[in-house]
Amino acid sequence: MAAKNTILIRSLAAAALTLSLCGAASAQDSTRTIVIKDAPAPLEDIYRVSSNYTPSGFDVPRFVSLKFGKVNARTGPSRAHPIAYQYQRRGLPLVVVAETEMWRKVRDIHGDEAWVRKPALSGERRAIATRNMEMLNKAETGARAVARIERGALLRLSDCDQTGFCRVETDNGLKGFAKRSQLWGAQSVE
Repeated sequence: MAAKNTILIRSLAAAALTLSLCGAASAQDSTRTIVIKDAPAPLEDIYRVSSNYTPSGFDVPRFVSLKFGKVNARTGPSRAHPIAYQYQRRGLPLVVVAETEMWRKVRDIHGDEAWVRKPALSGERRAIATRNMEMLNKAETGARAVARIERGALLRLSDCDQTGFCRVETDNGLKGFAKRSQLWGAQSVE
């Protein structure tokens, strides 16, 4: 049970990621909400490419995050391809699974893939809380809780250790530790 003086860190989207479907008939049809699943999509089936063979010079797969609050996700790597949906959450972690010079094919927490322009992505590591959890003051089981984190909240990710804990930070600067198993975006894709 969390201590009474812990802070509650709420998710921006009440534990849901909102995608806007483009080309819908009405405003009501143009948005769908995708609830974060208990079991995020697996990352094991991604074809690995060494940095020596990618246009960016970085390994594929790798985690990135969105720079902007609205990013179009297309069915192919050009503006001629239709917009499949629009990500509407700055800092959302994604996995780059393929790339061209100006485009990155990304996979989200649910396993959906689409193409996003390179300038819309940041190398900053972020993670999504996959369940309600506690941010701890130390990287150990039984440590004091400093905050309660709601499922769907975004956290900055510094690093993860061999014991299964990651150093995280909230957008308002609160720092602590969280279990890697409760974060999507903290997995190793090497």
